[in-house]
Amino acid sequence: TDTADGVHHDQSSVSDSQSISSGINAEYGVMVAVIVSYNPPIRPVTFRMPPAPKLTGALTENTRLRSTQQILKSRIVGPESIAIGPDGALYTGLADGKIVSVRGKVITEIGYTGHAHCSSEETCGRPLGIRIHNSSLYVINAYKGILKMSLNGDSQQVLVNMKDESIRLNNRQTRFLNDLDISTAGVIYFTDSSSRHTREYNIYEFLEAGPHGTLFSYNMLTHEIKVLISGLHFPNGVQLAPDEAYVLVAECTRARIVRFWLKGELAGTWDYFAVNLPGYPDNIRPRESGGYWLGMAAIRRHPFSLIDSLAPYPQVRATLTKILPYFMLRSMASQYGMVVVLDEFGNIMDSLQDPGGLVISSGSEVAEHDGVLYIGSYHSSFIGKLRMKDEF
Repeated sequence: TDTADGVHHDQSSVSDSQSISSGINAEYGVMVAVIVSYNPPIRPVTFRMPPAPKLTGALTENTRLRSTQQILKSRIVGPESIAIGPDGALYTGLADGKIVSVRGKVITEIGYTGHAHCSSEETCGRPLGIRIHNSSLYVINAYKGILKMSLNGDSQQVLVNMKDESIRLNNRQTRFLNDLDISTAGVIYFTDSSSRHTREYNIYEFLEAGPHGTLFSYNMLTHEIKVLISGLHFPNGVQLAPDEAYVLVAECTRARIVRFWLKGELAGTWDYFAVNLPGYPDNIRPRESGGYWLGMAAIRRHPFSLIDSLAPYPQVRATLTKILPYFMLRSMASQYGMVVVLDEFGNIMDSLQDPGGLVISSGSEVAEHDGVLYIGSYHSSFIGKLRMKDEF
């Protein structure tokens, strides 16, 4: 068609463009309607975090973690926690449910938390916190409970069954057992990170940030289970004081450490041991020279931290879980390795870092033995090995 301005317009092309535009708008409208109507997998709470600490003083940016050697690379996946035997052997649990010992380059399977031909993390089991006590191995399985094993794997028994009716709080079942420590009297202190989400969907618990966690105790002599603290926010790492006067619990989504008193005038009460940490804490382990090693699952960047900035906006976090696939949510964590040294009062005394995560992108735990730091991670395909003489 020729118009008055002499320009030819193809009506069929205009009509086709309008149809395509209408189709796109319709599809977009359907997509928006689906997103709006779809219930998110989380029920996020509103909270606020203090500004993340600046990387100055003991936190001054450094590259000391880059001296870490990646041992057993590509031969293991997910050595979250590491216990060191009397002969120097390393014991750890892996992403496929295996519990192994490591001597040099030799990996020996000594236990398995799931079925022989499992197809999911829940059926395979997921060993997390691991300790050696009185020549036996104690392992937290996120889905199954607490296991006791001989160091060579000849015997294995369930001490705490995840499905036990006694491990309930307000009719909420534990779903995500995480870490443990054991007193000289045979009392196990352990955490349940969430009554809402399993370990496989831990990012949902992280984004939801609700008070769904619990610190328990289990007496191996009386078999009594007690709730010590409820309403914790993603509690994970557990560590007794050297004199067992208190037990520390990392509260991941609040970037702080809670202290529950076991002895003295404050026994049965709790307070904060460390607050406003530079990252989201994971496991806590003792230093041979005093104080504690604290692994960071991810750091909080100053002056802007994505998760911190979304804390006051629960609907934004809910929407993210509706529109982004789970693997993308996991990738939001910063690639920045950090291990922090705390003194006996909770003060930050030192830090080892890897900006950009070139060697260590995150550290779930540090186990110290004879001048060597062994660094675990819930997702890495190696164990980190750092000789302290190189960095201290």
